[in-house]
Amino acid sequence: MYGNVLFFDNINSIGGVESFFFYLLKKYNKYDITIYYIKGDEKQIKRLREYARVKQFSGERIKCKKAFFNYSKQIIDYIDAKEYIEIIHYVPDETDKPILHPKITKYLGVSKLVCREFERLTGVKCELAYNPVETDKPRKVLVLCSCTRLTWEKGKKRYIKLAEAFDKEEIPFIWYIFTNDTNAIEHPNIIYMKPSLHAIDYMAMADYVVGLPDKESFGIMNNEALAVGTPIICTDIEILKELGIENGVHGYILDMDMQNIPVWDIYNNIPKFKYNPPKDTWDKLLDHTRSKYEKEKKQKQKVVFKRSIYYIPHKKEYKRGEEYMLENKVIDELLEYGDIELR
Repeated sequence: MYGNVLFFDNINSIGGVESFFFYLLKKYNKYDITIYYIKGDEKQIKRLREYARVKQFSGERIKCKKAFFNYSKQIIDYIDAKEYIEIIHYVPDETDKPILHPKITKYLGVSKLVCREFERLTGVKCELAYNPVETDKPRKVLVLCSCTRLTWEKGKKRYIKLAEAFDKEEIPFIWYIFTNDTNAIEHPNIIYMKPSLHAIDYMAMADYVVGLPDKESFGIMNNEALAVGTPIICTDIEILKELGIENGVHGYILDMDMQNIPVWDIYNNIPKFKYNPPKDTWDKLLDHTRSKYEKEKKQKQKVVFKRSIYYIPHKKEYKRGEEYMLENKVIDELLEYGDIELR
């Protein structure tokens, strides 16, 4: 005879009942608990089995001291229990009234709100039983960012190998890639972003900026990243030495064949540094005629909006298909997002 049996017909890959099961088993695994199900997600079942029995129902008789039902009660007639308890996981209302079963001896609500509404609709007592929560210390999620074409010379195969290296060690990561080559690499942790003039904001947020090319003449993405204090993960291209970029100091420099990737160093030892890009000499190269561009920016042009928008700086709504006169500096911003056409 089991001590406690909990039944749920369909254990999904994610869900509130699934999380309830996990935290209950993790916190109270010293007690005899068995989960029964009809259908189930393999990963969820494997996770639950770390702490208790999880069995697929196959028509057998089940004997236990307490039987707990979550939503479905379809196997209740196969269970011989001293107590039959239903857990109410949702807020009942007039459109979804609880259906009482004659064998249920007790009802549990996961919040006072649930208990109140259940009792209001049924007139039956519902005992409060908050869901247990027993979380581990969360692991850091490594945040990566790249702005690149995903072509062979830019190291597409190396991007795949780096992702595989993190996966092999079960290192959690999320990777923002600004590119037009969307879905060039299929990986659930990669988020493709449209090329943006504001990608530097994401580079500054990231733990690393990643570039894995065959070669670079300068590597402006690396310099942008380092200038805002974000270390890089880069292949051992020749230009790095010229720019004073050092392995372990400014990030991690990987072999071209992507062997011996130091994934745990990358994960646990994110470098902190100060970096100054190489001093340019364009002040000596440019003609020194004074610019009149600030005045030009204040000049206006006629535009038509492709869609209606509310432009916050102007505190004004611009309507689709209508013509407006706007300053050039505003036009530049709206053109980037594809909101307008010039007339």
